[in-house]
Amino acid sequence: MELQTLQEALKVEIQVHQKLVAQMKQDPQNADLKKQLHELQAKITALSEKQVGKQRYIFNTINFSCVETNVLN
Repeated sequence: MELQTLQEALKVEIQVHQKLVAQMKQDPQNADLKKQLHELQAKITALSEKQVGKQRYIFNTINFSCVETNVLN
């Protein structure tokens, strides 16, 4: 998944999370909302980890290219 796509997906899931939290404030004992919130938190964590991995890959690729350019020059 492309970095920009990951960031957009993360943004959407965080917005959904915010809405669920607001619903939980109105009905804190709602088991279905608790379950949805827990599942969504896991999804956000997974997307975040993918994003960090993608950023590291891009950084390492750029860093390697810079080192390779300096060695060749």
